[in-house]
Amino acid sequence: MEISIDESGSFTTHATDEGAWSVVVAYVTPETEKRNYRNILQRLKIKVKAGCNEIKLHQIDEPDYFAFLAELGKLKGVLFAVATDSAFNHIDFINKHKENHVKTIISGIPGMKYEEGKLGLKKLAEELSKTSPQLYVQLTCQVLLILKIIENAVNYFVQRNHNTLSSFKWRVDQKDPNFKTDFENALEKFTPALLQTFSLESPLGLFHGFNYTKMKDFFYMPGNIPDFLIERKPELLNESGLNIQKIFRDDIKFIDSKDHDGVQIADLLASGVRRLLKGGFINNNKAALLFANLMVQEKNSSSPILLTSFDDRKINLDLPLYTSKLINLVIKNCRPMLLREKSKIMPRKLF
Repeated sequence: MEISIDESGSFTTHATDEGAWSVVVAYVTPETEKRNYRNILQRLKIKVKAGCNEIKLHQIDEPDYFAFLAELGKLKGVLFAVATDSAFNHIDFINKHKENHVKTIISGIPGMKYEEGKLGLKKLAEELSKTSPQLYVQLTCQVLLILKIIENAVNYFVQRNHNTLSSFKWRVDQKDPNFKTDFENALEKFTPALLQTFSLESPLGLFHGFNYTKMKDFFYMPGNIPDFLIERKPELLNESGLNIQKIFRDDIKFIDSKDHDGVQIADLLASGVRRLLKGGFINNNKAALLFANLMVQEKNSSSPILLTSFDDRKINLDLPLYTSKLINLVIKNCRPMLLREKSKIMPRKLF
């Protein structure tokens, strides 16, 4: 499985009017689709006369962009997205959110067997507490995106192309080829701990009856779950579960988007989702339908574009009417998660 990640927006924490969206997306596809998506991207570059150069959304006419989305929609790849509106992200709520995660990490220290592990978690908590609010918002959105991919992409492809679950190749847009940015360092450093924290709070669900054998190396088998997890959740003692940290660490690289067509596609999709949320297309309804055809049905008919807020209020209750209507179009027209003949299979919870 190839997972190409990019974002659009500034993730600012300054007070703004509604509609200051920042978006992170992943274009997730079997590696066997590489040639197909490369050809689609190349045809788009030919249309805008860009040659081999990377292109941005503002360079593309709306009909050409829609044709690009329609072509991608015929492939096996799927789009996952997380978005946040800075208008809802008051700095007090962001700091409270961060403090709670620092406390959760600290609470796991007594359960560590070895002193080295205890010191490592303590240092991790101290460093996370010092991250800027803006960096923390972006990091949290990325972690939520990764969790969406691990659960939903796994469940989607296990029914359609289970061979793609044998490896997870994460390709993240590198902002500067000469050095790692603060965000890139933070993503590598904090993501494994935050992934485990989020997943313990809300366990991921897999399905009985599907063939997950291709990803057997990414499971904790009954009796092999780490002690520090058992300390926090004794009921996991004889359970199996996903080794989420191992999935994330399987093969992750920060790469220059100029050298990777998948990341270039993720960039165009991130900018497009952000424009959709802002109602910025001439034909927003058509855009919503095209994005829906790239996205996978969520549980309980919730939005495939995960809208997250650091405010206590429910963000979806405060959306502008035009945004709500577009989100509903996406919900009603996205790809089904379950194949028809498997529709009665019930999920089981795993962390």
